[in-house]
Amino acid sequence: SFMNIYMGWVMRTSITVPAGTTFEVNVGGALTNVTLATDLTGCPAGFALTAMQQVISFIVFSLFFVGAWFTPYRYTPKKLNTMFEVFCVIIFGCVFALNIALNNFSLGYISIAVNLIIRSCLPLSTFLSQQILAVFGLYPFQRCRWKDITLMFIGVLCAGAFTMARILAANAEAKPGAVAKDSSSDMIMGVLMCILSLLCGSLNLALAGVLGETKLNVFDTCAYMAIPATVFLLPIAMYYQKPVPGEWGKVFGKATMSDYEILMGVWGLNKHTMMWLGLSGVLSFIYNIIQFSVVHTLSPSATAFGGNFNKAALICLTMLLPFLRVHALPGPPYIYVIWTAVFINIAAFSYYSYLQIQAKQEEAMKSKLKECSESGSQSDSEDDETQESEEANCKKWKF
Repeated sequence: SFMNIYMGWVMRTSITVPAGTTFEVNVGGALTNVTLATDLTGCPAGFALTAMQQVISFIVFSLFFVGAWFTPYRYTPKKLNTMFEVFCVIIFGCVFALNIALNNFSLGYISIAVNLIIRSCLPLSTFLSQQILAVFGLYPFQRCRWKDITLMFIGVLCAGAFTMARILAANAEAKPGAVAKDSSSDMIMGVLMCILSLLCGSLNLALAGVLGETKLNVFDTCAYMAIPATVFLLPIAMYYQKPVPGEWGKVFGKATMSDYEILMGVWGLNKHTMMWLGLSGVLSFIYNIIQFSVVHTLSPSATAFGGNFNKAALICLTMLLPFLRVHALPGPPYIYVIWTAVFINIAAFSYYSYLQIQAKQEEAMKSKLKECSESGSQSDSEDDETQESEEANCKKWKF
């Protein structure tokens, strides 16, 4: 939740240049004075920022590696012995980079609430990713329970209703001739990028589980993925021209810019913003360590639906607390659709989470009962005291 709030603030709401500032902008070869009508906020350079985060994460890991080398807690990364492991690391690095980069990209165009309601659909996309990987023998098939699938689809439909209501509200409230901070075209682009990030995120969680099976621990995973992720993102950050939101087009006199141009522009405009962007690299490293620890310890699905509780709480907080909002809440009828969609979405995924926990408990009980039945068939070779103890445990599990 903290990382979502922080990245939303850095990418979207932090003031880079205050309103009323005058710039000299080159328009058609002539210098023209332009005064900002509204604050220039955030830093809509998701791909370049993600590449920078990976470089900083690798530097933090290197400092940890060097610092631990001269202590009794020396750490040595696991060597990649097979081409399959190398292939998994490269693919994982690219998918991870796309997940984070597209999510950061979307935060420059949509609010935290819209971003989170879309990403709350992660359990369904993760389930589908696991099934696809299972077809290729990279992951075990997951059971298809009609109740689970129905709940996930209900949650996805509610997320779609929330997003459509927000886009229609932005379009209805837009003032003719004004530069809208949340124009419908910008929001549609942000939503599309967030959906692509969601798909990459689900595949990323599934692949993290595969890497856990190859005995790569969380530090190995973070260290090995940084280089392919950065190499993959650099060409996109350097050369991909994208439309810039809000007042950014006014400041630089361009309708489209690359992430590298935006990042260099921010460096010239506000060094403090660059400092916050650099800090996000350190926070990203800590976040990745925690996330991969959960994936390796539990499962991709457990990570996905476990994170939904944080998303649900944060969605409600962003709608209830004014200082977390990018913009004012829309009026009726859109606000009624938004709140209804939020409550049904939270209820659907919460009940889905409960069913997942219940299924895990049932599997554990079946496994224990199976062990009891097997141990009972071998009881002739055991002493009476051990047999009585095992029988008592078996009765407890059956009860």
